[in-house]
Amino acid sequence: MALQFLAWLDEHGLDLGELRQDGLDRWLDAGNTRTYSIRYFLSWTASRGLTGKLMVPSIPRQQPSQLMDEEGRWKLLKRCLTDSSMALDTRAAGALILLFGLHASHVRHLTATQLTRRDGNSYLAVDRHPILLPPRLASLLHQLAEAPHTRAALTRTNRGEPWLFPGLVPGRPTSQTGLSSKLLPHGIDTRPARNAALVALAGDLPAPVLASILGLHPNTAVRWSGFAKTSWADYLAAGAHDMRRHPSKNVQDGVARLLQAETRRTTATDSETIGQ
Repeated sequence: MALQFLAWLDEHGLDLGELRQDGLDRWLDAGNTRTYSIRYFLSWTASRGLTGKLMVPSIPRQQPSQLMDEEGRWKLLKRCLTDSSMALDTRAAGALILLFGLHASHVRHLTATQLTRRDGNSYLAVDRHPILLPPRLASLLHQLAEAPHTRAALTRTNRGEPWLFPGLVPGRPTSQTGLSSKLLPHGIDTRPARNAALVALAGDLPAPVLASILGLHPNTAVRWSGFAKTSWADYLAAGAHDMRRHPSKNVQDGVARLLQAETRRTTATDSETIGQ
């Protein structure tokens, strides 16, 4: 990038030592977001007195450019949950992406030990707080976890945990490319599908809850909430109410209870929408 920048200066008859902010802005406006990495080179030149102090703004935050429409997402999700002609692993992976907005790289690293049963319900531990699964999706994942493998010894992690989506390489999960290539023929493009699911979830869940159950960085969850135009008012009010009801508990315990209640309420609603 530094060489490209120096070549551009030469083409425009500009000297590095005489570079001003307006000249740098011309370079940034003419390129793509990769040009913003020039900040590291210019920080080096400024520290050695080769240029003055110049400002390179942060890479602009962009809205999702690929987004599946909501009706199409639900149609594909229904097919994943009900169409037995599709391969079991394809159905399960597609449903996880379409419903919870999980990244394909996250889905492929899931293990059977992350899937648990408790009090008649099934949960998937994606991050700190297990997600309550709709019954149809729970059934798919349990079938996948209990399916016999001809290469049983080769479908486990180094710790002996069985992969839900084992790959062809011994001891490794399926590749991200392999998983995506299985989904695409069925109309499931992973990026638009994931984006649509995250927008839907961000419209129902406050950013802290979204981050906790899906393992997102808090800043990422905040951006998705902003894109979905959600408010945290109800979440904060519920948190304050919970603290008043349980004054003897610390804040962390109260928030944990709130997260569990919110997760159960939302996923239960999803279960009813999808169909038991």
